[in-house]
Amino acid sequence: MSDLVSKVKGFYAAFGRGDIATILANVADDVSWEFEGTPEILSCGIRRSPKEVAEYFAALAGQSADHNLQMTEFLSTGDAVAAFGRYQGTIKSSGIRIDTPLAHYFKFQEGKIIRFVQLSNTAVTVEAIRGKAAGATP
Repeated sequence: MSDLVSKVKGFYAAFGRGDIATILANVADDVSWEFEGTPEILSCGIRRSPKEVAEYFAALAGQSADHNLQMTEFLSTGDAVAAFGRYQGTIKSSGIRIDTPLAHYFKFQEGKIIRFVQLSNTAVTVEAIRGKAAGATP
């Protein structure tokens, strides 16, 4: 296993413990932290500093609870790692539990995260925010 894959797995373990400080300590000052989607998902947006990345984690915690993150596949090449798995969480405003596939891309420079990209099924999350269970009929 590459050193970077081990490092990324350590980030997921830190997230699971609620240790966001460990992740933030590994974010470059000029990071690009990207999670594109609708503004209804408070953690969406592009963030450009460790302070703004901290706001991403605060938004995630503010909007959802009971997080279950299971990243199961990791690919690395040179200075980058891609991780794939599933995320489950409960939207606080509706009480609806979401379950979405998840892909993360980490690009490193001098040992720090210089770019992070998150891809997930944002439609499932938006529906849960709006109080509709995915696949439910009106």
